[in-house]
Parts: sequence; C-alpha cells; structure tokens
Amino acid sequence: MVEKESGKKVKDIQSDNGGEHVSNESKNFCAAEEIKQELMAPNNPQQNGVAKRKNRSTVRAERAMLHDQGLALHLWAEACNTMVYVQNGSPYQIVEMKKLEEAYSGKRPNVGHLRIFGSSVYFHVMKDAWKKLEPKTELGIFVGYIDTPHNYWVYMPTSRMIVVSRDIRFDEEKAMRVSLERELELHVDEEVLAPTVEKPQIDVEQLHAEV
Repeated sequence: MVEKESGKKVKDIQSDNGGEHVSNESKNFCAAEEIKQELMAPNNPQQNGVAKRKNRSTVRAERAMLHDQGLALHLWAEACNTMVYVQNGSPYQIVEMKKLEEAYSGKRPNVGHLRIFGSSVYFHVMKDAWKKLEPKTELGIFVGYIDTPHNYWVYMPTSRMIVVSRDIRFDEEKAMRVSLERELELHVDEEVLAPTVEKPQIDVEQLHAEV
C-alpha cells in the first residue's frame, strides 16, 4: 500500500523483536521483496529514540487537548488521532518545510477544513430519525477527521456514541472562550500555589545608629 500510494519502494524496516517481525513469514516476505530488516536489541529503547520521543510528545499533546476543552478522558484515542492528523498536515524543516503528507505523496494537502478539537457542533437530524415534536438539530462535540472530505467524527454526550456527520455547524468561538477561561484559571492557580518569598525586615533605627 505504501509503495502504491507514494510510488517509491520500501527499502528498510526498523522494528522491535516482536513475534510478528521475527517470524519466518515476515523474514521470507522481506527477502522476497528485497527489504532490509533492522531489529532492535531487547530492552534497549535507545535504539528507537525518535519513536519514543514522538510517543511522549503525542501523549502530552492529547492530554493538553482534552483538558483545554474539559473533555472526558475516555476520548484520548480521538485526541491522539486528531493530533497526528494535524501534524501530518504541518510543515517540517527536515523535509524542506513541506507537510509530511506532501513529502510522502507529492500532493499538497488542503487544510481549510481544520477545526478546533472539542468544539461544540450542531448537526441536522435526518428526517427518518426524528419524531414530530422532537428537535431537528442535535448538539455534539467535534472529536476528529475521517478520510472522506467534509466528514467529521462527532461525540454525542447524551448517548456516549461517536458518529460520522457531514452537514454540521461549528461553534469555535465558544471553544476559544472555554480555552481562554481555563488558561486564566491555570494562571490564578499558579499564583496561589507559588511560594511567597518573605522580604527581610529592615530596622531603620538600627541603620541610623550604625551610621
């Protein structure tokens, strides 16, 4: 799949010593395709430092995304997928300030559909799914992108389900207000928790006496 999408041949694969990588099937496949296997030594994460650092930065980013909008922690997978999706559409100096997807496929991706993670969204309920006196619009939370253009993952707090929706309206102004309010709260907490430094008391009379 990688070779078909990029038009380039895979020459090298670096992996750990997991059973799926050291099996005869895997070895035979790599030999037949002339792919070089590089297996890391057991219990030696230094050989995979780039991936380890990337994993740590991913966890930090998804934690910040969830807390920024006050979302439930069980949406961590959606936050992680969204963060990686956005990073793949961001420029990197190592590939001459191209986007990763552009460097991989040769096609410049469109980023006009990007939205604030955790934004409130309103979407139209299909006619077959609503009853006569029920509202025709539902409120959800934007939690990710899918490959189909202009389609988004939406979390439904009432049913705790994640659905795909297309015709939705984003309330990003509300998301910005929530983010700013939480930032102000953090600054207040920092000031409260910051240790107070007591200034030394100056005895003016003693100073005059010394003079």
